[in-house]
Amino acid sequence: MIGLPGFVLLKGYYKGAYLVAPSKLQRRCNLFIWLFLAISTLCLPGCALRLPTSAPESTRPLGIHSVLVVLFKNATQRYEIGTSVRCPICGAVFVTATVEPAADTYMTGQLMTFLKSKTEYTLIPPGTAEGVRSRVLSEDVRISELDLLVEMGRGLQADAVISGMIYRFRQRIGTAFSVDTPASVAFGIHFIRVADGRLIWVGHFDETQHSLSENLFKVSTFVKRGGGWLTAEELARFGLHEAMATFPLP
Repeated sequence: MIGLPGFVLLKGYYKGAYLVAPSKLQRRCNLFIWLFLAISTLCLPGCALRLPTSAPESTRPLGIHSVLVVLFKNATQRYEIGTSVRCPICGAVFVTATVEPAADTYMTGQLMTFLKSKTEYTLIPPGTAEGVRSRVLSEDVRISELDLLVEMGRGLQADAVISGMIYRFRQRIGTAFSVDTPASVAFGIHFIRVADGRLIWVGHFDETQHSLSENLFKVSTFVKRGGGWLTAEELARFGLHEAMATFPLP
């Protein structure tokens, strides 16, 4: 007698082969297996009904329609060049270096372009909240960076705030074919919900360009970026699109 796959019940003779009769313990084990499988089958429909129906946090509706875009900040205006600093919002650590003039304006423009083309959020442009920012700081000069951004969003009735900080924006020294010093860029971007002050998404980029011979594991990235030595602007643009790849959509 053959039972379920993997379980064989033996008794007496079978096709001329002498088979040892199962012991009392074996018979009990077989009975237990059959009962277990039968009960499991009966329970499946009921168990399925009790599975959680709520979606993971990453797929739940965020309740965000309008987003205040805040101008990128230059970290070297607050921290010394060449030091390891911790982001006051998400805690990530970066090493600061030279930040080229107008890098904040360039990065903010690239972020706005991305948000306009890839999302359906209603955007409140940079600079709109400067008056609110000044008012909040006049009331509490010791307010945290996160709370300041939340209050800026609340003052303009935005559902969320997106802001960034630049830690390095060092220009290459050389050409697309040969460099003495490659471009180096590091920044962080934060997406904060105003209703509860929660940091709901963070994007980071931190890279100094290397030649293909120095990093053979990035062949596809090297080719996708054009196969040459990039300017800081080009590296930052590629980096922003890489960082924003997981940005939550409406």
